[in-house]
Amino acid sequence: KLLCVSRLSHRFCVELLALCKDEIKKSKDIQKLRSSISVFCGLIQFPGDVRKKVLFQLMLLLCHPFPVVRKTTASQVYEMLLTYDDVIDLAVLDDVMALLSDINWESDLATVRTHRNQLCDLLGIQKPTVVTKGPAP
Repeated sequence: KLLCVSRLSHRFCVELLALCKDEIKKSKDIQKLRSSISVFCGLIQFPGDVRKKVLFQLMLLLCHPFPVVRKTTASQVYEMLLTYDDVIDLAVLDDVMALLSDINWESDLATVRTHRNQLCDLLGIQKPTVVTKGPAP
């Protein structure tokens, strides 16, 4: 029975993650983006693949075009790591927390991206890449 419940909750998490990702794709709605950050931070408590996907989404949001979204993400990830102490390796916890709290996440994207990539390295997460649009056909 427990295995069944675990599978159901895992499937629910995967579906909720996918719905949130779709909902905020190209969104300019600050409240919707902030709400999704909260959902992602709540989903972090589920280990495995879901956690990796959630961390990746949060790293994407740390380089969002809107500075307020970047700042909110950094703040909520900081609080999330205080709440869920099994999310990252304790060996890198201090460095991660220092980056999240000491960086001005409202500064220019090039600067922010460098710090976000440092976080990705510390967390063992693939760095998101910048998608450049080619010339229109």
